[in-house]
Amino acid sequence: MTTPWSMGMPDGPLALIAWAYLLTNAVRMFTYVPQIVTVWRCQDGARSLSLLTWWSWVLSHITAIAYGVLVVRDLPFLMITLINLAGCGAVAAIAMRRRAQWRRRTLCTA
Repeated sequence: MTTPWSMGMPDGPLALIAWAYLLTNAVRMFTYVPQIVTVWRCQDGARSLSLLTWWSWVLSHITAIAYGVLVVRDLPFLMITLINLAGCGAVAAIAMRRRAQWRRRTLCTA
């Protein structure tokens, strides 16, 4: 038998941890915006950005989605993870696009 999806916050001392998780991740959603803008405007192929790091975060969010769906069945956790996956994925994908554009530009001028 499967357990229903959790929608509530825990009681007692765990409530503080749950609220801290919710608050820090709500703020984190907004921190992707300056990084996305910076990478989008980048003219050197975003070479200072570590694609390995950003794609590892994408992978970690994908595994967290599986955990949220299959293990904890917690909708707020799943929604936060999906938003963080979108933010990390956007930064990584834009950086890859900028690097491809930079390579094409440098090959054409060489």
